[in-house]
Amino acid sequence: MKFLNLKMGTHPFRRILLLLLPFFLYGCAANQLAGFQNAYQGYSVPETLVSKIRVELKKNGLNNAQVTRDNVGRIKLIGSYRNEDEVDMAFVIVQSIIGLKSTSPLYPENILEKRWEINAKRLLEANQNEIDAAPPSKRALIIGINNFLDNKRLTAIMGEDDAKVVELAAKREGYKTTTLLGEQATKNNIENALEKLKRELGRNDVLLIYISSHGTPPVPSYQGGDTRKMSIAAYDSGDVNAKKTDTSYQIKLMQTSVADTKVQELAQMPTKMTRVIIDTCYSGEILKDIPDDSARYILQTNGGVPEQAGISIAAWSGNYAAKGIVFSNDSAALQKEKGGQQITAPQKSPQSQFDMGRFTIITATSDGEKSWGPSQGGSFASPTNPNKRLQGSFFTQSLFEFLNKYEGHLEPAFKAARNFTSNKVSNDVSPQQPRPVQQTPRLNPPLPPGDASSLYK
Repeated sequence: MKFLNLKMGTHPFRRILLLLLPFFLYGCAANQLAGFQNAYQGYSVPETLVSKIRVELKKNGLNNAQVTRDNVGRIKLIGSYRNEDEVDMAFVIVQSIIGLKSTSPLYPENILEKRWEINAKRLLEANQNEIDAAPPSKRALIIGINNFLDNKRLTAIMGEDDAKVVELAAKREGYKTTTLLGEQATKNNIENALEKLKRELGRNDVLLIYISSHGTPPVPSYQGGDTRKMSIAAYDSGDVNAKKTDTSYQIKLMQTSVADTKVQELAQMPTKMTRVIIDTCYSGEILKDIPDDSARYILQTNGGVPEQAGISIAAWSGNYAAKGIVFSNDSAALQKEKGGQQITAPQKSPQSQFDMGRFTIITATSDGEKSWGPSQGGSFASPTNPNKRLQGSFFTQSLFEFLNKYEGHLEPAFKAARNFTSNKVSNDVSPQQPRPVQQTPRLNPPLPPGDASSLYK
């Protein structure tokens, strides 16, 4: 009888458990979704901001663009678009109003003309045999900017200081070098230089690309998952007549910058060897200046903290300055190491039928980090010669110091520069910042320990 009473007493409890079980299971499943924790803390985007997005889309000629909410409450682009440029503009509009975290990275499907299909077709139609018949050559494209035409929003950095170090090393190693510094590094000149290399590059050539500038806020990529792409600010990017950093300015900045896809396309051309070093600002402070309810919503969503990904328009101030680096195709392993969601592997385009050769992409930071160095005009001691002073970013300057020490061997030089940079930022920079900062340079794909590969040949 006692046992019977116990069963009868627990029966309602069991029934409650059965009723709650689907909710527990739903919570476990939802917790696997990218952005789940933030979604249920702050992804309730107000309808007033959704209406504002729709108005801005129409205002900028995107009449067939539409938005909805994804399964975790973020604003998702749907509708139809003529090309990827329209999609990029739509993402910029959405992100400028509600921020990066509340914008779904899911790429719209209905796009009439896809950029990668156009480029793949062009590669297939190119007379590659004639190019490959030419004698092998070593080519370098080096870009660096200190001061920008739009100097109110794109603050001075030390891009030219870094680029000159790379140029000197490239010329010493026998590269045919195209160098664009300062006022020479306009959007038109940069894109023309990239296109020229595309036309002339052969399978047996060696290619080195170095770029040091500001970077614009990233937008999702057609490759899916959480992969994103950004643009590189040219000397004449932005708008000198703009009075504030609102949505229209961010659209203008995107349109007047160089898409990183142009660099990626060149980096993936079939060559004997390609090395790419990208050094662009990606620190995420521009969205905090969005006025009125947009700024308040973004801060609320981020727990009172400004966006951590985007363009820094207040960089290079004080004793130390940040010049964040990112390349949109960072590896899935990075996300796993950082405890985040793995990036979905990109779908192969028709270009994949080519032998891509051996290429390495080097970035001065991991995703979402800033790249640090002394403020403009400052210097720091060389990691290989304490009596030598260096001007520029910790990573670029130390990398080429270690390349000299290790006779051009990339694996030990990169490892030493990565350790020096991380320690320098942790020990010297972080204590002076409002919040702890770190910097971990990346090299993709990784080189095995002891690899004898050179940066130059």
